[in-house]
Formats: sequence, C-alpha cells, structure tokens
Amino acid sequence: MRSEKFQISPSLRRGLYVQSNMTPESIRAQVRKIIASRAMARSERLARFLDFTVSETLDGHADQLKEFVIGVEVFDRRQDYDPRLDPIVRVEARRLRMKLRKYYEGEGREDKLRIEFPKGSYAPAIRVEHAAPVTGEVRETRRAIAILPFVNIDVREECEYFIDGFTEEVIDSLTKVEGLRVVAWSSSLKLKGTPRDYARIGEQLNVDVVLEGSIRHGAPGTMRVAVQLVSVRDGSYLWTESYDKPVEESCSVRDAIASAVARALRVKLTAPKSRARNIEAYHFYLKGRYHWNKRTDEAVQLGAGYLEQAIATDPGYALAYAGWADCQVVLAKFGTVASRDAMPKARSAAKRALALDSTLAEPHVALGSIASLFDWDWTAAEQHYRLAIQMNPGYATAHQWYAHDYLAGVGRLEEAEAELALARDCDPLSVVILASSAENVILQRRPQEALDFYAKTLELDSYFPRAYFGLARTLLLLGRRDEAVDAIERGFALNPGSPLALATRISVYGALGRIAEARRMLTDLEAMAQTTRVAPYLMMRAWMTLDVIRSCEFLEQACEDRDPRLIHAGASPIYDPLRGSSCFESVLRRMGLAAEPVPA
Repeated sequence: MRSEKFQISPSLRRGLYVQSNMTPESIRAQVRKIIASRAMARSERLARFLDFTVSETLDGHADQLKEFVIGVEVFDRRQDYDPRLDPIVRVEARRLRMKLRKYYEGEGREDKLRIEFPKGSYAPAIRVEHAAPVTGEVRETRRAIAILPFVNIDVREECEYFIDGFTEEVIDSLTKVEGLRVVAWSSSLKLKGTPRDYARIGEQLNVDVVLEGSIRHGAPGTMRVAVQLVSVRDGSYLWTESYDKPVEESCSVRDAIASAVARALRVKLTAPKSRARNIEAYHFYLKGRYHWNKRTDEAVQLGAGYLEQAIATDPGYALAYAGWADCQVVLAKFGTVASRDAMPKARSAAKRALALDSTLAEPHVALGSIASLFDWDWTAAEQHYRLAIQMNPGYATAHQWYAHDYLAGVGRLEEAEAELALARDCDPLSVVILASSAENVILQRRPQEALDFYAKTLELDSYFPRAYFGLARTLLLLGRRDEAVDAIERGFALNPGSPLALATRISVYGALGRIAEARRMLTDLEAMAQTTRVAPYLMMRAWMTLDVIRSCEFLEQACEDRDPRLIHAGASPIYDPLRGSSCFESVLRRMGLAAEPVPA
C-alpha cells in the first residue's frame, strides 16, 4: 500500500477539497468507517453510492460523476436509463447527504476528515475540520432542532388543543428554513409529559437543540409564554425569553419565537404562513388540526367539523381550507367516507387554499393524493408532490404520501423507500410513517425487514391496530402461523366494531385454511353491513381467500368506487389470490398500473 503524499489530478481537484495531510488510504478508511456506522445501517445502496463516488473521485474521474453514470453503475439502471423520468439518483443523493449529516452529528462527531456532497454535485467534497474553540454560543454546524410540546400551566384542560396547536404552529414556522432540520409534530408529541432527559431526546430525534416552553394565564384575556432553547449535549440554556400578550396575539408570539430561534441558530427564516384574520377562526383551526393529528375515524371527522367552522368564521383563511382537504383525503383513505363523495370536496378545498395562498405546500400534497388515489392521473400526482416537497422539504407528510400514495403504487418501490427514509428523518417517532415503511418493504417481498418496522411501531404505540394487521400479514408470509393469529386477534381486540378489523381478520383466517371460522366471521361482517358502511373493498378482502369469483365482483365495485386502498394492487401480496384472473388484470389496466410477478 502506498504511503506517500497523494497527488491530485486537475479533474480530481474540481470535485475534492483537500489538505496536505490527507491520503487516499485515510479517505478510504473514512468511507469504510461511515459504511459500518449505525447511521448507515441497512443502507446498502447508499453505501454503494458513497463508495463508488469517492473511489471515482480518488481515481481522477470526479468530472464524470453524472446522474446517468451513477444510475447505471450504482442503481443497476439499464443503458436506456433517462434521469429525467427516473429521479432515483437525485432522491438517493438527498438521502445520502442526510445520512452523512446524521453520522457526523453523532458517531462521527469527533472525526476530523469530513466527506460531504455539495448541493448540485455528485462529486464528494473531502476536507479536514480543525477544532473550533468552545463558546457559549450555538455552533455554526448546529442545524437540527425539536420543539417539545409546550407545558400547560394552570390553563383549563379544555384548552389543551390551544397549547398543542401553538406548539405545532411554531414547528410549522421553522420547517421552511433552508438548512434547518425540524422534527415534525407527531414525533414531538410522543414526548409529551415525559421527563426532560435531553441527552436521550437528542439521541431519539437526532437533534442538537430542543425548544421547550410553557403557557399560563395572566391577567384576564392574556397569556404568558415562557420559552428556552436548550443544548442536548449538556442541558445548558442557549437562549430564554418570556412573552406577556393578549391571547388574540398568539400568532405574533409564535412568529417572535421562530425569529429568535432562527437568529440563535444562525439561519434565515422565511415569511410565516397565512393566518386567520380573527382569533375565533384561529382557535377552530387549531382544534381541527389537533383532532386530525390523532388519525382515527372519529377524530378526523371531528377535526373536519372544526375546520368547517374556521372557514365559516373566516372565508379567507387558506390553512383552514388546506386542513379540511386533508381531513377529506384521510377519511377516503380510511374508507369512512366514500371516495366519490370525499375527493371532489377535498379537491375544491385544496384549490381554494392555493387561490388564497399559493405558497402553501399542504394543498399540493392533498392534490397529489387526489390525483393518484382517485383520478389515477400519475403525471399530475407527481407534479403536485414534487412541488410540495420543493416548497417545504421538511414536511414529513409530503414525503410519506408521495411514497405511499404514488411511488409505491406505480412500482417505483426503491424511490418510495428513499422518500420514506426522508419522512422518518423529519418525523422519527411517527407510527404512521413507520407502518408505511413496513408496508413498502412488504411490497418488495422483504417481510423480515418489515418485522423490524412493526416492532418499532408497536414499541411507540401498542394500541395501534393497523400495525397489528400489517404484522399479521407479514407473519403469514414468513409462515409463522400461530404468531399471525395472535397478532390479528390483538389488533381486532383493540377495535372489534371496525369493518376493517373484521375484514382483515377474515382474510387472515382464510389464508390459514381455517375456512369454517372465516365464514362465520363473514356472516358477522354481512350483518354489520346492514347498519354500518362496509366498503366493497373490505368485502373483496374478506372473500379473497374464500371465493375468488365472489371477491372479483367486489373488486370491480371497489374500482368503480375508486377506493384509494386499491393503490398497491400491482405489487401487494394481499392480491396474490386474484393474480391471473381476468377481472384483476382488467382493474389494473383501468388504473394504468402494471402487475408485478408473484415470486415462485
């Protein structure tokens, strides 16, 4: 192995910043260290990406690291690969930048040799970082923050929605900041009421600082908000402030806090989102989002009601229209409301939101899901999702819905996996995103990896029925029959009155060959349909392992209804019993989807 100083060719110099004490051997050793780190665990493609680009750069080929070359050499694309149609390299490059940042913020914090990928380039920049003096100020490299749920001090319990809503508004105010990673609200919410172990919070959420605060009543009609910015490294306060304001000025307090945080972290804050013109509409909006975040049928319906009141109180409130559109999309996804009823209403509300405020990302996400799940307009769907992510890269729901509602549906499963990784980075404790991540690897027929996601999901929320349903199907694929029964029974016990829970239970028992039990349950489902809406999609699922012809009849009805849950028909193992039937192939053609072959 050579030990002399390493010579830099002109082409190498364009893609690499070096100091005289770096050698090819030390750089390759750093690559091996990064690949072996926890930050890069289970990221084989990213490891290949990193190793290939660094090796090519060291060999003097940095100027040849183009999107096409990386797509072919790293991601096994064919010679007719067109980067304009398949953005896998751009998606994975963004993901690699985040992984490297995570590594250097954690395990590699003390490493002197740094490998980075400047935006707009696939050639790595490699440098040696010299230690900076420690001061009481926030370091220039600090770029990750979690806003913890504000504490309710002597405020009426029924105002809890206001406290949580205020916290979420502060988060939203910071998510558009360039170069700042802000943990999403659903992950912060998991820490509500927990002890303030800053070091553990920093590890759980991969952040450098946390913002925490409290709200209490002051004089009649006023509130006192106290906030502090805390270093997770040693628990020291980096900044603290308090605000005594009338309740109707809560938006100005939110903006003041966001501006102070941006100054402390040395980042540039963009203009705040559109706001209500009166405090009553604002409170209705906070109540609506508060219930939407719970993601249950009843809570989302209640949230939609509050958002309707916000719109009625302030017809020019763009965020209220966006929130109401989100509620309708989720209710259609759940099957609580027929898609043909909910989706046109959601479209109208999202378009109204954009007409009032074209800078909002949320309406584009809703329109993306409507285009994919209801219109089957794949081109329009991707345009909306990409625009939303461009407008707000820190919006976890945008990454998740883009992956789940579009990329996975059209068979771009690796890209979906990359987007879900970005969603988890934005919102690491979200059980919804973790469950979507599990579903995506199931679509790729990797059930063992799905078990890890479901274990993490249930560790965070052991009362989440959807995770048990997915876990049961995963265990079936692995041949772990008794455990599958245990999982489905646990999920069913959490919500025995749910048509989804009963239909899933029937499909599991049918797949296990326990036909008599499955048919008895099917009788119960048919009786339930006399008093409760049971979507044709659920009847299709219930019949699928019992009678393919009967299941196909309901499949055609579900297609006619444009049920959003058909989105993964091309790849999901759920549909394996129907593959090859004429009705199934007809539905896929109608949706514009391709069927993936069933593994032997």
